[in-house]
Amino acid sequence: MLFSSQERRISFGLLVMRIGLAAVLMIHSLPRLFGGAAQWKSVGTTLNYANAGIPVEILGFAVSLLESLAGVSLLSGYLFRTSCIAMTVIFGFYFFNYMNIGYRTLTLFSLGIASIFIGLINTGPGRYAVAVKLEKK
Repeated sequence: MLFSSQERRISFGLLVMRIGLAAVLMIHSLPRLFGGAAQWKSVGTTLNYANAGIPVEILGFAVSLLESLAGVSLLSGYLFRTSCIAMTVIFGFYFFNYMNIGYRTLTLFSLGIASIFIGLINTGPGRYAVAVKLEKK
């Protein structure tokens, strides 16, 4: 058996989930963040119904930046629940956007990822997070 206690097994599972989600968020958001105004406009246009008068470039930049920072937060455990709440909201926006334009697979993907973030809000980062390790010292 890899770990002797149930708590360590759960924490290891949370670590694997955090690393996987962080990798997906980084692969998804960093090229768009560093892609410049054309990429930001594309992201902002994707979320155009949530615009509320914000220029699409600024909206796209803000969403890409939030996704990148959430990836760092998932890796380290700092501001973990706050970033999970932000990602739940963002993927909720993606869900409603894709539902309106008819992409069923993307709709289900967005709903699934938002559900994972809701679960992580309830569980926390686990014992194998940098933030938890530094707090104990």
